[in-house]
Amino acid sequence: MLAYLRLARGYRTLALCRWLLTAAASAAVAALLLRALGLALTSPVPGTATAMRLLWCLPPLAGVGYLAAAWARSVPLQQPERVAGMVAAGAGAGRLRLLLAVEISLACAGGAGLGLLGVLVLRAHLLELVPDGRLDPALGVRAGLPFAATATLLAMVPLLGGLAAAAALRPKELLPQEEAEEPVQRRPSYVYVAAAVLVPAAGAALEISGTDVLWGGLLAITGIGLAVPALLYGAGMVMAWGRPNPVRLLAGRGVQASAWQLGTPLAVFSVVGALGAVVTAKLGLGRSPLLLTETGLVALCVLGALLTRVVELAALRRRTYAPLLRMGAPSALLRRSAALRGGATVAVTLAATGGAAALAAALTPQL
Repeated sequence: MLAYLRLARGYRTLALCRWLLTAAASAAVAALLLRALGLALTSPVPGTATAMRLLWCLPPLAGVGYLAAAWARSVPLQQPERVAGMVAAGAGAGRLRLLLAVEISLACAGGAGLGLLGVLVLRAHLLELVPDGRLDPALGVRAGLPFAATATLLAMVPLLGGLAAAAALRPKELLPQEEAEEPVQRRPSYVYVAAAVLVPAAGAALEISGTDVLWGGLLAITGIGLAVPALLYGAGMVMAWGRPNPVRLLAGRGVQASAWQLGTPLAVFSVVGALGAVVTAKLGLGRSPLLLTETGLVALCVLGALLTRVVELAALRRRTYAPLLRMGAPSALLRRSAALRGGATVAVTLAATGGAAALAAALTPQL
């Protein structure tokens, strides 16, 4: 443990920001779980209502797991010296996966501890966020927090974070940077393209026909998210079509190479944004501070995972473009290529999010 703390002192700013973001999200989730426990203690209701309160905590809990997985996958690429040092010390892929999972679990556990500390401070009225004790029922002030239930709920956060981090890592991704393979342009299979077309079409048909509006709308929104990687690859193919100039060629091939790595978080961003629009339009953010908190927390986790993947791909692209700079390629060429690549990515994201939002708007009256 002391050796790990000595390594932690050498964290870069970006790694520390990810660590703090994960801890902050974990603290918020822990507070939400303890709120559900406090309400169950002070206002006994049937078991179904208590279960529903816990179910409302699942979206932010899943957001923390998704953020932890994205962080774990970025470590071998953004900190290759750490991985190379541990490999040189005799750590294999299994041990590296375990160490990274424990590292992320510690961040989640620290955040859960801060969430517990904040709840205890509010229960003791050392800090008043809302006057007149209006938070007392939600905090369970009239009843003591049972140790077993509190420990079980708080343990869910680091356990899920560690499991998500371990599941996201593959042995090939734990190789040192110098030995890692370059990303390849993986063309979408015909089956995937057919699914990306048929799934949203089938969902839209169900929604329009009125057969099953709810499931049809959800199926269509999910299908749009499924189509994002294929749309990115198609956009890169269009930019490199025919006899492109160097800017179009570099931008198109770059979009094609990153279609799968970047398409997945963009698809999650589109789907989560559309579903969040449905829920907030139906229930209203202003009327529910809990909904506002959970929506902001999930959005923070999704954006954090997306930015982590963008930084990861930028590091890979710098290594790929280094030979071009050594051969004398002008830096303005790479800047124009990056601008065109970013514009195409933003256009695909806006189109997917707009389509999902339109379906969400049509789905809202049926909820």
